[in-house]
Amino acid sequence: MFSRILTALAAVVMLALAASPAEARWIKAESPRFIVYSNGSESVLRDYVSKMELFDTFLRARHGLPETGVPLRKLPIYLVRTRDDLQETWYGAGDAIAGYYQPGASNVFAVATSEGRGDDDTILHEYVHHFMLGSFPGAYPSWMVEGYAEYYGVTKITDRFIEVGQVNDNRGESLLAGKWMPMANLLGNKRSSTDWASFYAQSWLLTHYLMSDPERYKQFQAYAGAVAKGADPVKTMTDVTGLSMEALEQTLRRYARSGLKITQFNRGGFAPPQITITTLPPSADDLLLPRVQIVSQYYKNAPPGFLGTIQRRAAKYPGDQLATLTLGQVEAELGDDLKARKLLKDWIAGHPDDAEAMYVLGVALYDDAFEREPEEAKPDPKAKDDKAKDEKAKKEAEEAEAQPKIRKIADKAMMTEAEEWLKKASILAPNDYRILYAYAQARRFSGQYPTAADLDYLIRAYKQAPQVVGLRFELVQVLMAKRHWREARALLSPLVNSPHGGGTAAAAKQLLQRIDEAEKAGG
Repeated sequence: MFSRILTALAAVVMLALAASPAEARWIKAESPRFIVYSNGSESVLRDYVSKMELFDTFLRARHGLPETGVPLRKLPIYLVRTRDDLQETWYGAGDAIAGYYQPGASNVFAVATSEGRGDDDTILHEYVHHFMLGSFPGAYPSWMVEGYAEYYGVTKITDRFIEVGQVNDNRGESLLAGKWMPMANLLGNKRSSTDWASFYAQSWLLTHYLMSDPERYKQFQAYAGAVAKGADPVKTMTDVTGLSMEALEQTLRRYARSGLKITQFNRGGFAPPQITITTLPPSADDLLLPRVQIVSQYYKNAPPGFLGTIQRRAAKYPGDQLATLTLGQVEAELGDDLKARKLLKDWIAGHPDDAEAMYVLGVALYDDAFEREPEEAKPDPKAKDDKAKDEKAKKEAEEAEAQPKIRKIADKAMMTEAEEWLKKASILAPNDYRILYAYAQARRFSGQYPTAADLDYLIRAYKQAPQVVGLRFELVQVLMAKRHWREARALLSPLVNSPHGGGTAAAAKQLLQRIDEAEKAGG
């Protein structure tokens, strides 16, 4: 009898252990402004979503927007437990990366880690950029773009209050121990490769100084408005503050030493958000994070066995959408093109309303329609990884999207098929910016591009994702083709003073020059 009881208890324990992977199962929280995926506890997930919702509501309140307003597209965030999990989304990301934000043609999303909750600064900083581009795009000077994000990026949210004006430890150390760059260079966006630390630190301090006092905040607003209209960023600072560059630096040094003003707001004035929690299918455990890497194209630096790993994982989940689309996409990118197309077409035959599958198939056909380019050498995986290098890689990818290489079509019939699948997807998902943008790109080669309908597709896509640089440039060029100079100029203005400069800013300035020439010629 006793042995039978033990056997029964053992069976119960085994069943409990078999069910225990539910603890590691992925769950999804959806709120008015975010879709957050997590492989951690539900309580941590709810707390995180509530915090992000409150941060957005706070930004809206501070900028005079309706506090209940919502964006046209919710921001997906992957809240992973560890940095190892994060590296499954970005192979080769340095250990200094605790979170990142990726605004690309294939998705606009963020990845954050739940271990060491002090790491939220990165996501809050990037979310300020995301919010401002979506709500208040403009030709702000570079120092202001980054200083503003740094200022709000260290917002502290507790159960009782919201606190702004906190000191960013890294910026504080740079100000106290590092060499300052000349204020004229800071304001004029003139810096060398060794000025990054001082640029961010001084931008943060100058923003903090101007926003910490009502009268100085009026100066801040006057300065932003004047520079946005083309005023000289150095002279205008002297005009609005009455301080020379030398006097401004000394004032900032004294302000840093005297103690920075911190402002608290009562959290009780903001209503808690509605949050819906759902459990994702088991395939998410194996494939959700790798799919992020595939979509972001960070897989290009993955080890040689990446394709085989995805093949084995996907085989465990026949008839599963995530498994099918992940395998189809990785086969199209790294494996057998014909196998990828057949897999996706077979899936669509059984799921004729799956716009996501049509999008993946259409993009695969679009890419395959071009002549193959020689593969670039992969970076040495043993090379030193640091945050600066990782950020440089992300910005180079952004600039490449803004100025894509001219590619030759090898298979016109395949491009036509890509266009047909993307058109079907756009009908099923008329407000998915990824699909609308991809469809417009395929339409380029139709011989009829751009039509009024193409302009409509791009405008709808842009409204969903104004943060995507490549999409913005595509819309600008169509607006220029239609002689909508004023609208094109407005879209280019936020890029001219890009803090990261490089190809993005150069391309924007080049297009603005073309607009100027066309307007002078009466075009």
